[in-house]
Amino acid sequence: MKFFNTGLNQQQFLQKYWQKKPLLIRQAFPEFESPISAEELAGLACEPEIESRLIEEYGHDGSAWQVSTGPLTDSDFARLPETHWTLLVQDVDKHLPELQALLDIFNFIPDWRRDDLMISYATESGSVGPHTDAYDVFLLQAMGTRRWQFGDQPIHEAKLIDGLELQILSEFTPDQSWDLLPGDMLYLPPHFAHHGVAVNDCMTYSIGFRAPSAVDMLDALVNTLLEHGLGKSRYQDPDLVLNQHGAEIDIQAVARLKHMLHLTIDQAEPQLATVLGRFVTETKPGLATIAAEASTDLPDIDELTSRFDTGEVLQRNTYYRFAWTSNDKGGELFMAGESYAVGLEGVRNLPLMSETNSLSITDWQNLRHDAVSANILCQLIAEGGWFWQ
Repeated sequence: MKFFNTGLNQQQFLQKYWQKKPLLIRQAFPEFESPISAEELAGLACEPEIESRLIEEYGHDGSAWQVSTGPLTDSDFARLPETHWTLLVQDVDKHLPELQALLDIFNFIPDWRRDDLMISYATESGSVGPHTDAYDVFLLQAMGTRRWQFGDQPIHEAKLIDGLELQILSEFTPDQSWDLLPGDMLYLPPHFAHHGVAVNDCMTYSIGFRAPSAVDMLDALVNTLLEHGLGKSRYQDPDLVLNQHGAEIDIQAVARLKHMLHLTIDQAEPQLATVLGRFVTETKPGLATIAAEASTDLPDIDELTSRFDTGEVLQRNTYYRFAWTSNDKGGELFMAGESYAVGLEGVRNLPLMSETNSLSITDWQNLRHDAVSANILCQLIAEGGWFWQ
C-alpha cells in the first residue's frame, strides 16, 4: 500500500526511513481538522485519571521550565501568560476511542510497538525544549503552525541541562528547519535531536512507538526463568589453570560467564515470545484502574451465545494492550501482561480476539468451534478485555 503521498509504499518507507532518518510528509492528511478542540483537551487534563503535564518555559514561581502534572484546575489555566507554555495529554486514543481510526492508518507497524497518541496544545513560542526521544514518533500538525528543527544524525550520549524536570539538551545545533501546517507530518527515528516551537497557537498529535530496553527484557526473562525452573546451571571451570593472583577475575572467567549466560538464554528460547508478549501488553499503571472497571463475573459459553443471539456485540477495551504469537504447536494470546495458550486449531482465532474492535454473532459462530478459544474469550470478558454493547 502507498505510504501517504510520498511516492513510497509502506515497505519502501520501512526500508529507507524507519529507524534510519527523518521524513517530512506535506499534507499527509489533506485539509486535516482536529476532532478535539483546545478547550476539550484542557478538559481532559483536568480529569484525575488522565495523565497530563503543563510546561511553562518561564514558570510563575520564577523557575525556568516549570512542569505541573495533572489533574490541572481552572485556576492553573487562568494564571497562564499569553505565550510560552504547552499542555500535553497522554493516551488520548484510549480515552477517546473515536481517534482509533487515525491510528489504524499506522497498522503496517506492529500494534504491540505502539505506545499512545499524545496531543499537545501550545501557545505562541510554546515548546518543551530541544530534546531526544528513545522511540519512533510521527508528529502530525493538527492546528496552527509549528516550526520543527532537528539534527541529521542520532545522538546516543545526550548532554542535558542539570536541575530540570525535563530532559532538555544543553547543546543543540539543528541541521534542518521546517514549518508544519495542519495536515503536515514529520517522522523522527529514535535519538534524533529535535525542537518544536509554536509559531502561533497550535496543536500537534504525537503517535509514538515504544521499544523495550535490553535491561527491561532481561528482567522479564529472569522472572520467566524462575517461573519455569530454568537457569539453574552454575558457573563451571573444568579448564582452570594456575593463576598467579588468587583474587583476580581473569578474561577466561569472564568468557566462561558469558558462555553460561548465552546457554541460559538459548535454553529459554521457547519462552522468549512469551516474555516479550507479556511485557509489551502490560497495562500502564495510570490506566489500570480505568481498564479494570470493565471487569465482570466469569461468563460461560451459553451466556455468550444467548447475548449474541439478542443482537449484542462485544467491544474491545482500548485501555488494554493485546498481542499474539504462534508456532508449530499452537499459539498464545497476551493481554495486560497475561498469556492464554491455544492449540493449533485456535491459532486462527487469535487475530480475531486481539486485533478487531468488535465481535458480532458471526465472529462468535466461527470462534466457538474451538472450545479453548471460546473459553479464553470468556476469561477476557471477566478481566475486562471485552465488554458488551
